[in-house]
Amino acid sequence: MTIIEKTGFYISVVIIVILLFFIFYSKNGVFDYKMLKGRERGVLSQIQTIDKENQKLETEIKSLKTDMNYIKHLAKHEHDMAEEDELIFKNKSRNKRNTQ
Repeated sequence: MTIIEKTGFYISVVIIVILLFFIFYSKNGVFDYKMLKGRERGVLSQIQTIDKENQKLETEIKSLKTDMNYIKHLAKHEHDMAEEDELIFKNKSRNKRNTQ
């Protein structure tokens, strides 16, 4: 090999190494791509969780608008309400233990 061929070979090797460096470590390189894909997976899982919660809230809203039995159930269990002909018995000893 002549000196010109050796020089051309070494220059091409250096250029290839520099290009590989840029492919892996530049702003839009392979490592940045992998980091962004990981973020994308995290965001997609958050979206799925929020979509499930939205579906649950939509069904609850629909039930509150239309289902009288559901409204009565919530009134009884969450707000300690009773219908006109119902009696509520409370255990006083349990209330005393909770307050102490």
